[in-house]
Amino acid sequence: MRPPQRDHAAPLNMPMFRGADVFPCKSMREYSRKQLFFSSVAILGPGLLGGSLALAVRKQLPHVHVRLWGRREEPLEYARSSGAAHAASTRMEEVVEGADLVVLATPVGVMPRLVSDMLPLLKPGVLVTDVGSVKGCVHQAVGSVLKKAGVAFIGSHPMAGSEKQGMEHASWDLFRDATCILTNDEHVHEDVLLLLQRFWERVGCHCIRMKAADHDSSVARISHIPHALSALCVHSALDGGDVKLLGLVSAGGFRDTTRVSMGEPSMWAEILAENAPAVLERLDEALSQLGQVRNWLAAGDKEALREWLKAAAESRAQALGL
Repeated sequence: MRPPQRDHAAPLNMPMFRGADVFPCKSMREYSRKQLFFSSVAILGPGLLGGSLALAVRKQLPHVHVRLWGRREEPLEYARSSGAAHAASTRMEEVVEGADLVVLATPVGVMPRLVSDMLPLLKPGVLVTDVGSVKGCVHQAVGSVLKKAGVAFIGSHPMAGSEKQGMEHASWDLFRDATCILTNDEHVHEDVLLLLQRFWERVGCHCIRMKAADHDSSVARISHIPHALSALCVHSALDGGDVKLLGLVSAGGFRDTTRVSMGEPSMWAEILAENAPAVLERLDEALSQLGQVRNWLAAGDKEALREWLKAAAESRAQALGL
């Protein structure tokens, strides 16, 4: 078997994989699915998602070499001691060079600078993805730059997380049964997209595909607005009141509806701001509905309130398959 060729004439966005023959002239589907996979993964960002992904790959894909990059030594030392990565460094070249897959697991606003720094270090045929909560701005600022440089980029958004943050809260099973949304607005080759899909499936996700704009509209509805409204519930309940007393009389309803408000404030402020157009659209709808609820209350229209609450319960049950 001849070694993989890094021929400049190879089709754009066809990565090099473990065990592949000279496949730029063939479909990857001609090769064994067991042979074709990433042999090394570089994860940039040792936070909850990046750390959990490193742990998941180590456990579920033991043949894959995992490297982790971060700006601070403390989370990297934790990653080393916990066995989350084969190597962890603050030096980007030690992590990115030679990687088959590079995962951007940093805040969205940091990604363009990271891409600029790592671009000269990427090997031919590398695939880049991210785990950001917003996709339109990432494809615009990152995907387009990588495409011009001849580097494949596919967006990923594993719908998994926690109100807790940091490498110390990372868990290998964070992605178990999670939906991972793949956005391929740069039209990367279908075989490469299937390979990335297989990667996420191996760490526990099931994947769906969406356009970046559709993704941002959807997550504004089911993630970003709920987070903002969770924070609103806290302010509405506690601002100007006796916080300790209200805490004593609170029960499951308050805890359940406000849990996600404990998410890291800086991260969530950035998420909401990056997806502002879609969030504003849904926020206007929420304000309209709140105004209608106020009108029903003022008019004493219990039937309208009952129908509104009933519709909410039925829609939730339908969405979650209950």
